[in-house]
Amino acid sequence: MEGNELLDRFFKGKLTEEEKKRLESLLRSDEEFREEFELQQATREAVIRHKHKELKSFLGEVEMELKDDQKVYKIQPKTFIWKVAAGVALLIAATVLILNLTDTQDSDTAYDSFLSYYSPYPNVVSPITRGEEFNPEDMEKAAFIAYESGKYNVSDSLFTKILPYQTDYIQFYKGISKFELGQYDSAIHYFDNYLYSDGTQLRDQAKWYMALSYLVKGDTIKGKEEMIRLRKSSGYKMDEVERILLSLD
Repeated sequence: MEGNELLDRFFKGKLTEEEKKRLESLLRSDEEFREEFELQQATREAVIRHKHKELKSFLGEVEMELKDDQKVYKIQPKTFIWKVAAGVALLIAATVLILNLTDTQDSDTAYDSFLSYYSPYPNVVSPITRGEEFNPEDMEKAAFIAYESGKYNVSDSLFTKILPYQTDYIQFYKGISKFELGQYDSAIHYFDNYLYSDGTQLRDQAKWYMALSYLVKGDTIKGKEEMIRLRKSSGYKMDEVERILLSLD
Protein backbone atom coordinates (compact mmCIF):
# COMPACT_ATOMS: atom_id res chain seq x y z
CA MET A 1 0.00 0.00 0.00
CA GLU A 2 1.37 3.44 -0.95
CA GLY A 3 2.11 5.91 1.82
CA ASN A 4 -0.54 8.43 0.69
CA GLU A 5 -3.24 5.76 0.70
CA LEU A 6 -2.12 4.66 4.15
CA LEU A 7 -2.40 8.24 5.45
CA ASP A 8 -5.81 8.64 3.86
CA ARG A 9 -7.09 5.49 5.57
CA PHE A 10 -5.60 6.64 8.89
CA PHE A 11 -7.37 10.01 8.86
CA LYS A 12 -10.61 8.26 7.89
CA GLY A 13 -10.15 5.83 10.80
CA LYS A 14 -10.14 2.75 8.56
CA LEU A 15 -6.74 1.20 9.27
CA THR A 16 -6.57 -2.52 9.92
CA GLU A 17 -4.24 -3.86 12.61
CA GLU A 18 -1.68 -4.77 9.96
CA GLU A 19 -1.91 -1.30 8.42
CA LYS A 20 -1.48 0.32 11.83
CA LYS A 21 1.78 -1.56 12.28
CA ARG A 22 2.88 -0.50 8.81
CA LEU A 23 2.05 3.12 9.63
CA GLU A 24 3.98 3.01 12.91
CA SER A 25 6.95 1.47 11.11
CA LEU A 26 6.95 4.18 8.44
CA LEU A 27 6.67 6.93 11.06
CA ARG A 28 9.77 5.55 12.75
CA SER A 29 11.85 4.89 9.65
CA ASP A 30 10.74 7.31 6.91
CA GLU A 31 11.39 10.98 7.72
CA GLU A 32 9.59 12.27 4.61
CA PHE A 33 6.52 10.18 5.41
CA ARG A 34 6.57 11.39 9.02
CA GLU A 35 6.70 15.02 7.90
CA GLU A 36 3.74 14.50 5.57
CA PHE A 37 1.81 12.83 8.41
CA GLU A 38 2.49 15.72 10.78
CA LEU A 39 1.57 18.26 8.10
CA GLN A 40 -1.80 16.70 7.45
CA GLN A 41 -2.48 16.28 11.16
CA ALA A 42 -1.86 19.99 11.74
CA THR A 43 -4.07 21.22 8.89
CA ARG A 44 -7.25 21.83 10.88
CA GLU A 45 -5.39 23.50 13.70
CA ALA A 46 -3.67 25.75 11.17
CA VAL A 47 -7.02 26.82 9.71
CA ILE A 48 -8.30 27.79 13.16
CA ARG A 49 -5.11 29.67 14.04
CA HIS A 50 -5.22 31.55 10.73
CA LYS A 51 -8.80 32.70 11.30
CA HIS A 52 -7.95 33.84 14.83
CA LYS A 53 -4.96 35.81 13.55
CA GLU A 54 -6.92 37.37 10.69
CA LEU A 55 -9.73 38.45 12.99
CA LYS A 56 -7.36 39.81 15.64
CA SER A 57 -5.48 41.88 13.05
CA PHE A 58 -8.66 43.36 11.60
CA LEU A 59 -10.16 44.28 14.97
CA GLY A 60 -6.80 45.76 15.99
CA GLU A 61 -6.92 48.13 13.03
CA VAL A 62 -10.44 49.26 13.92
CA GLU A 63 -9.39 49.81 17.54
CA MET A 64 -6.43 51.92 16.46
CA GLU A 65 -8.70 54.13 14.35
CA LEU A 66 -11.07 54.61 17.25
CA LYS A 67 -8.30 55.55 19.72
CA ASP A 68 -6.19 57.77 17.48
CA ASP A 69 -7.77 61.25 17.53
CA GLN A 70 -5.76 62.32 14.53
CA LYS A 71 -7.22 59.55 12.44
CA VAL A 72 -10.81 59.69 13.62
CA TYR A 73 -11.68 62.63 11.42
CA LYS A 74 -10.38 60.76 8.40
CA ILE A 75 -12.88 58.00 8.86
CA GLN A 76 -15.95 58.83 6.84
CA PRO A 77 -19.24 57.72 8.48
CA LYS A 78 -20.06 55.32 5.68
CA THR A 79 -16.55 53.91 5.68
CA PHE A 80 -16.59 53.49 9.46
CA ILE A 81 -19.98 51.82 9.44
CA TRP A 82 -18.84 49.52 6.64
CA LYS A 83 -15.71 48.55 8.57
CA VAL A 84 -17.62 47.87 11.77
CA ALA A 85 -20.20 45.84 9.85
CA ALA A 86 -17.43 43.95 8.11
CA GLY A 87 -15.75 43.34 11.45
CA VAL A 88 -18.96 41.99 12.96
CA ALA A 89 -19.54 39.80 9.91
CA LEU A 90 -15.98 38.52 10.09
CA LEU A 91 -16.33 37.86 13.81
CA ILE A 92 -19.54 35.91 13.28
CA ALA A 93 -18.16 33.97 10.32
CA ALA A 94 -14.92 33.14 12.11
CA THR A 95 -16.76 32.12 15.27
CA VAL A 96 -19.13 29.86 13.35
CA LEU A 97 -16.25 28.37 11.38
CA ILE A 98 -14.16 27.75 14.46
CA LEU A 99 -17.08 26.24 16.37
CA ASN A 100 -18.01 24.07 13.42
CA LEU A 101 -14.43 22.97 12.91
CA THR A 102 -14.06 22.26 16.61
CA ASP A 103 -17.35 20.39 16.86
CA THR A 104 -16.65 18.51 13.65
CA GLN A 105 -13.10 17.77 14.72
CA ASP A 106 -14.24 16.53 18.13
CA SER A 107 -17.04 14.48 16.58
CA ASP A 108 -14.88 13.15 13.76
CA THR A 109 -12.00 12.47 16.13
CA ALA A 110 -14.26 10.48 18.47
CA TYR A 111 -15.91 8.66 15.57
CA ASP A 112 -12.61 7.93 13.83
CA SER A 113 -10.82 6.92 17.02
CA PHE A 114 -13.40 4.24 17.80
CA LEU A 115 -13.83 3.21 14.17
CA SER A 116 -10.07 2.68 13.92
CA TYR A 117 -10.49 -0.36 16.20
CA TYR A 118 -12.96 -1.93 13.79
CA SER A 119 -12.40 -4.51 11.10
CA PRO A 120 -15.02 -6.96 9.80
CA TYR A 121 -14.91 -10.37 11.42
CA PRO A 122 -13.77 -13.15 9.07
CA ASN A 123 -16.13 -15.87 7.91
CA VAL A 124 -15.29 -18.76 10.24
CA VAL A 125 -18.54 -20.72 10.10
CA SER A 126 -19.06 -21.28 6.38
CA PRO A 127 -15.64 -20.88 4.72
CA ILE A 128 -15.67 -20.54 0.96
CA THR A 129 -13.07 -22.30 -1.17
CA ARG A 130 -12.10 -20.13 -4.12
CA GLY A 131 -13.30 -21.61 -7.37
CA GLU A 132 -15.68 -23.93 -5.53
CA GLU A 133 -18.90 -24.63 -7.37
CA PHE A 134 -22.10 -24.26 -5.45
CA ASN A 135 -25.79 -24.61 -5.97
CA PRO A 136 -27.34 -21.15 -6.56
CA GLU A 137 -30.12 -22.24 -4.25
CA ASP A 138 -27.63 -22.64 -1.41
CA MET A 139 -28.48 -19.25 0.03
CA GLU A 140 -26.20 -19.41 3.06
CA LYS A 141 -23.13 -20.00 0.94
CA ALA A 142 -24.20 -17.22 -1.41
CA ALA A 143 -24.63 -14.90 1.58
CA PHE A 144 -21.12 -15.60 2.84
CA ILE A 145 -19.64 -15.17 -0.64
CA ALA A 146 -21.22 -11.71 -0.71
CA TYR A 147 -19.94 -11.06 2.83
CA GLU A 148 -16.36 -12.06 1.95
CA SER A 149 -16.55 -9.92 -1.19
CA GLY A 150 -17.52 -6.85 0.82
CA LYS A 151 -20.98 -6.68 -0.74
CA TYR A 152 -22.66 -6.11 2.60
CA ASN A 153 -25.98 -4.90 1.24
CA VAL A 154 -26.31 -8.26 -0.54
CA SER A 155 -25.15 -10.31 2.45
CA ASP A 156 -27.53 -8.37 4.70
CA SER A 157 -30.47 -9.18 2.42
CA LEU A 158 -29.55 -12.86 2.11
CA PHE A 159 -28.93 -13.28 5.85
CA THR A 160 -32.45 -11.96 6.42
CA LYS A 161 -33.85 -14.76 4.25
CA ILE A 162 -31.82 -17.36 6.18
CA LEU A 163 -32.75 -16.16 9.69
CA PRO A 164 -35.97 -18.23 9.99
CA TYR A 165 -33.88 -21.39 9.51
CA GLN A 166 -30.60 -20.48 11.22
CA THR A 167 -30.82 -18.01 14.07
CA ASP A 168 -27.48 -18.04 15.90
CA TYR A 169 -24.33 -17.18 13.93
CA ILE A 170 -26.40 -15.61 11.13
CA GLN A 171 -27.51 -13.00 13.67
CA PHE A 172 -23.85 -12.21 14.33
CA TYR A 173 -22.86 -11.84 10.68
CA LYS A 174 -25.98 -9.86 9.90
CA GLY A 175 -24.88 -7.51 12.70
CA ILE A 176 -21.49 -7.07 11.00
CA SER A 177 -23.22 -6.38 7.69
CA LYS A 178 -25.39 -3.74 9.38
CA PHE A 179 -22.30 -2.16 10.95
CA GLU A 180 -20.63 -1.96 7.52
CA LEU A 181 -23.76 -0.27 6.16
CA GLY A 182 -23.62 2.31 8.96
CA GLN A 183 -26.84 1.03 10.54
CA TYR A 184 -25.47 0.86 14.07
CA ASP A 185 -28.78 0.52 15.94
CA SER A 186 -29.67 -2.48 13.81
CA ALA A 187 -26.19 -3.90 14.30
CA ILE A 188 -26.64 -3.67 18.09
CA HIS A 189 -30.01 -5.40 17.78
CA TYR A 190 -28.54 -8.41 15.95
CA PHE A 191 -25.47 -8.71 18.18
CA ASP A 192 -27.78 -8.67 21.18
CA ASN A 193 -30.00 -11.30 19.56
CA TYR A 194 -26.98 -13.51 19.03
CA LEU A 195 -26.00 -13.20 22.69
CA TYR A 196 -29.46 -14.44 23.66
CA SER A 197 -29.37 -17.30 21.15
CA ASP A 198 -27.90 -20.77 21.59
CA GLY A 199 -24.71 -19.73 19.80
CA THR A 200 -21.52 -19.89 21.86
CA GLN A 201 -18.68 -19.68 19.35
CA LEU A 202 -18.82 -15.92 18.82
CA ARG A 203 -20.10 -14.54 22.11
CA ASP A 204 -17.06 -12.45 23.01
CA GLN A 205 -16.85 -11.18 19.45
CA ALA A 206 -20.51 -10.15 19.57
CA LYS A 207 -19.90 -8.21 22.81
CA TRP A 208 -16.92 -6.45 21.23
CA TYR A 209 -18.79 -5.41 18.09
CA MET A 210 -21.86 -4.36 20.05
CA ALA A 211 -19.71 -2.11 22.27
CA LEU A 212 -18.04 -0.60 19.20
CA SER A 213 -21.46 -0.01 17.62
CA TYR A 214 -22.55 2.03 20.64
CA LEU A 215 -19.31 4.04 20.64
CA VAL A 216 -19.27 4.77 16.92
CA LYS A 217 -22.88 5.96 16.98
CA GLY A 218 -22.02 8.31 19.87
CA ASP A 219 -23.47 6.49 22.88
CA THR A 220 -20.31 6.45 25.00
CA ILE A 221 -22.17 5.52 28.21
CA LYS A 222 -23.57 2.27 26.81
CA GLY A 223 -20.37 1.64 24.89
CA LYS A 224 -18.32 1.94 28.06
CA GLU A 225 -20.70 -0.35 29.93
CA GLU A 226 -20.38 -3.03 27.25
CA MET A 227 -16.58 -2.69 27.19
CA ILE A 228 -16.48 -3.18 30.97
CA ARG A 229 -18.68 -6.29 30.67
CA LEU A 230 -16.37 -7.68 28.01
CA ARG A 231 -13.32 -7.00 30.18
CA LYS A 232 -14.91 -8.86 33.07
CA SER A 233 -16.06 -11.84 31.02
CA SER A 234 -13.00 -12.68 28.92
CA GLY A 235 -9.59 -11.70 27.64
CA TYR A 236 -10.84 -11.01 24.11
CA LYS A 237 -9.31 -7.85 22.57
CA MET A 238 -8.07 -6.92 26.03
CA ASP A 239 -5.40 -4.46 24.89
CA GLU A 240 -7.91 -2.60 22.71
CA VAL A 241 -10.53 -2.69 25.47
CA GLU A 242 -8.12 -1.15 27.98
CA ARG A 243 -7.08 1.59 25.55
CA ILE A 244 -10.69 2.47 24.78
CA LEU A 245 -11.72 2.53 28.44
CA LEU A 246 -8.72 4.73 29.24
CA SER A 247 -9.78 7.19 26.51
CA LEU A 248 -13.31 7.29 27.95
CA ASP A 249 -12.23 8.14 31.52
